[in-house]
Amino acid sequence: MLTPKVLSERLKELEEEGIIIPRVNTTAFPVRNEYTLTESGLGIIEIIRDIERWALKWKIDNIACGSQDCKVCAI
Repeated sequence: MLTPKVLSERLKELEEEGIIIPRVNTTAFPVRNEYTLTESGLGIIEIIRDIERWALKWKIDNIACGSQDCKVCAI
């Protein structure tokens, strides 16, 4: 389980590295922080998919998404 403190630290690191952009959504209640991937953050997606393909090929255990029609992690 991830503690709120650790999550906050990780999000701050990702922001500092230019991977995500924070945005405060004031249209919802309670007010929520939302994050969007930057162009460099989007570039990481293909790398992660390549690692997943490699892991599946060599039978390395992965946590399944669980969504049959997931467009993000579909191979």
